[in-house]
Amino acid sequence: MSLVQAEEIHPSPEQVTLLKGQYQMQEGIRIVTGETDDTGHGPITYYHVPFKKGSFSTQWKHDQEQKNLFVIDAQKNGKATHLLKVYVNGMNKKVKAPNTLTIITYDGSTKLKKKATIKKYSYHVEVGKWNSISIQIQDLEASIQINQDIFKVQSERFNEGVTKIGIGHFSDRLYTKNTFIQRD
Repeated sequence: MSLVQAEEIHPSPEQVTLLKGQYQMQEGIRIVTGETDDTGHGPITYYHVPFKKGSFSTQWKHDQEQKNLFVIDAQKNGKATHLLKVYVNGMNKKVKAPNTLTIITYDGSTKLKKKATIKKYSYHVEVGKWNSISIQIQDLEASIQINQDIFKVQSERFNEGVTKIGIGHFSDRLYTKNTFIQRD
């Protein structure tokens, strides 16, 4: 029996893109600024490090009360599609839920209707405090650890593999550090 070491990747600048907003690096901390646009989307940083089984980890904080979005995408039929979304301290633009953790899995979609499973938990992270998140995907299960709390969801689509991971926020500044991907 051989033990395979997981590969830990700290994304290079070529593996990172920012949609909306601006960023700067300061002593190993990525600071993204920007506001929500007419579509309801704020700045989002994407990490393009594909994996079939593995995990994404980072630490984050913000200066004001707001929700954060962590999104895991696959590439089905040449088009990016969501596998998993994790909203911390809220949900999408239509739903106000400041003390809620919302986890959404997408089990298939068409142009007319997305088939999603939504799980909500009473949850809140503090403003101005560093928080950590790790999202591990193994076969049909995703394990989401936020600080010391663990949440699990399942989807057949997790077998498609991850093509990119995004971190979004909706106003002001978002700070991230210690971001890495582990591929098994």
